[in-house]
Amino acid sequence: YFRNGSRVEPPARQAQRKSFFDAAAAAAVRNAVNSTGSECLRIFVAGAVTHIGKTTVCLSLLAALREAGFSAAELGYIKPATQCEAPDLLKQWCSDEGIEYVSGESAPLVFYSGFTRSFLAGEQGTSQQWLDRIAAKIQEMSASRRVLIVDGVGFPAVGSIVGVDNADVARVARAPVLLVCKSGVGGAVDSFSLNSTYFLSKGVPVLGALFNMGEPEGFYSWDKCASTLKQWFDQQGSRRERFYGVVPIASELKGLRERISETNKSQLRSLAFLNAEHFSKYVDLPSLLFDAACDRWCRGSAAKLPNIAATAAATKTAAAAADPPAKRPRTGENAGSSISNGGFVPKSRQEVASQAKSLGAVGGG
Repeated sequence: YFRNGSRVEPPARQAQRKSFFDAAAAAAVRNAVNSTGSECLRIFVAGAVTHIGKTTVCLSLLAALREAGFSAAELGYIKPATQCEAPDLLKQWCSDEGIEYVSGESAPLVFYSGFTRSFLAGEQGTSQQWLDRIAAKIQEMSASRRVLIVDGVGFPAVGSIVGVDNADVARVARAPVLLVCKSGVGGAVDSFSLNSTYFLSKGVPVLGALFNMGEPEGFYSWDKCASTLKQWFDQQGSRRERFYGVVPIASELKGLRERISETNKSQLRSLAFLNAEHFSKYVDLPSLLFDAACDRWCRGSAAKLPNIAATAAATKTAAAAADPPAKRPRTGENAGSSISNGGFVPKSRQEVASQAKSLGAVGGG
């Protein structure tokens, strides 16, 4: 409900929130965010693989920030490029909290059925135009907020066929990356090393990693893995990437993604709170937020968006020297979409998706 024009939590919800953080932890989170001064702190949440819990991590970060005392108006969530438009727990939670949520149909770029082939045919504008659209929306949301959580799609290279992969989006968002990897030991480190290298190769800073879906017991139990993973990160010398924790599987939350549409609103709110509370027990949130706040992309005048046109032109020139144009996807050309007033109008989704379906397409992309 509202009091004097401001959103006020119902007493029951306020009481529920008190068990989430102690005063010292809440203060540490606030201090980390406030260390950016007046700048918006942006974090790009990327997954090493699909369905590793990126959106769950985003929900938990936002819930922790709410618990630490930030208002709904000070927070925002955006998934700039997406393949999935199904309802999720985060959408319901953001709606209940009053936090702006941009994803699904409202996302700047949707990889719907037939999109990639239409793009390569020159009917969907250029990579640069899509990145400009994404950058504009992120800049708009950042202007009035303290924290903006940017959600990735799939694994790091998703979108590379159209020149708009996760690293490209993180770069125009000026958002350092938090990698979410599967818990383990050797495989977990290998996955982190491979995926962090992808971002670093494109000049995108990586804060570090948290490891999700830890086993509750056994040789690969979450606590044993956490000890080994921390040991590895501590031995990396001059590398800046940090270890933020291992989150064990919570039996109450297992399979929730598939049950969203059949779970009532009250149950979803309880599950969202449980999810965030569980996450916060195992992740070093103050350190994560402080590291993001210290990143050059989240501080002062350094947070200007990059010159996308210059970057695209340089990439196109370098590629032209290496290969004949006919062998490359036309990510920098516009053969079929119309241009008006500096913008672009891609071929309609209805037309492209309908044609793709008639040819047997069953998914996005």
